[in-house]
Amino acid sequence: MKWRLPHIDRMTVFVAIGALLFAAAYGGLASYIRSYYERSSPNPSVFSESGHGLSVYFRYLDRLGLSPKTLQQFDDLPASATIVIAGPLGATPGTGEAARLARWVRGGGRLVLVSSELVGLLDDLGAQATPGNGSQDSVVEPSLPGVYASGVGRIAPGVGRLQPADPSWVVHYRDDAGPALLSRALGSGEIAWLADASAVSNDGIGIEDNARLAVLLASQGGRGIYFDEFHHGFVNEASVWDRLGYGGQAATVLLFVGLGVVVIASARRIGPPVRPLEEPPARGGAYIGQLAELYRKAGARAEALEALEDGLARSLARRYGTRAGGLARQPRAAEALEASSALRAKHDIGRDEFLAAAKRLRRARMEVEGTHG
Repeated sequence: MKWRLPHIDRMTVFVAIGALLFAAAYGGLASYIRSYYERSSPNPSVFSESGHGLSVYFRYLDRLGLSPKTLQQFDDLPASATIVIAGPLGATPGTGEAARLARWVRGGGRLVLVSSELVGLLDDLGAQATPGNGSQDSVVEPSLPGVYASGVGRIAPGVGRLQPADPSWVVHYRDDAGPALLSRALGSGEIAWLADASAVSNDGIGIEDNARLAVLLASQGGRGIYFDEFHHGFVNEASVWDRLGYGGQAATVLLFVGLGVVVIASARRIGPPVRPLEEPPARGGAYIGQLAELYRKAGARAEALEALEDGLARSLARRYGTRAGGLARQPRAAEALEASSALRAKHDIGRDEFLAAAKRLRRARMEVEGTHG
C-alpha cells in the first residue's frame, strides 16, 4: 500500500507555524532571563555569578559538608533551621509572610539577615533597628569575644552600618561609623544581622577573614541552612511559568486560546477528502417493468422473472438497509423470490406460471414500497 501525506489546509499550517515560532521565542526569552538572573543580576542570589551574587558562599558551605539548600517557597518554613535572607530583595515580603517569619523565629528558628536595606522586615518582626550613616571601606576587628569572633581576626564588612533601636541587640563588630554585625534573641529563636552583603558576596568573601565569618553566620547550632531565593524571583525550582507572573501567565493562556479559536473557526478537516461511496443507480419501477415486458415479448420468460426479482431485491435493500434484513421483515417477498427462482430453474416456463410468478413479485414489491411494515 502506497503511503500518502495527509492533506492539511493552509490556515492550519499558518497557525501551527505561528505556535512554533511563539514557543521558540518564549523559550529564548526565558533562557535569556534565566541567564541574566544567574550571571548578571545585581541581586545577592546564590544562583548569581556576578560580583554581588552569593554563589561562591553557597558552594563554599556545600564543600564544608554543611549541605545548604535554597528556599523557593514561603508557605511552609523549615523547622529548626537557619534561613539566610540577603538584600536587596527582588520582591518585598508581604505582611502575611513577615508575620509567618516572626512566628517561625519566635518558635525557635534562626534568621540571618544580610544588608541594611532589610530594616522594613525587621520592623515587621518587632526587632527594630535603623541603617547607619555608612562608612568608607575599612577593616574591623571583633568588638567582644563570642560565637561570631571564633577564629576571626579582622573582617572587611563593606560600607553599610546599623543603629540598633533598643538594647536587646548585641554588637559583635563595629567601627566609628557604627555596628557592622548585630544579634539578638527573639522568643525562642535568634536574629543575626550583617549590615552589608559585600562581606559574603562573590567579590568580598575572600577578603580578610570574611569567609570564616560567613561560615559562623550560617552554621550555628548545627541546623539546616536555607537561602531565601523566593524573594529573588526563584520560585518552586525557578520554573519559567512561575517567573512569568500572573500577567504573563494570563497573556499566554489567552494567546493559546485565541490560536485554538482560529484553528476551529478557520481550518478545514485535516486529512484526505473522503470520496462518496459509488453505488449503482437504482432502477425505478417503470424501468424494471418495461424491461420485464421486453423479455416477455421476446419469449425470454426466465430473464423477465430475473429482472423482476432484481427490482424486488433492490427495493428491500433500499428500505431496510440490506436484502437479508428486508427478507426477514417481509416474508411474502421472500416467498415470492423463492418461488420465482424455482420456476426459472425449469427449462420450459408456461404462460400461466410466468404470469402468476410475475404478479406475485409485483405485489410483494408494492407491499415493500407502499407499507411501513
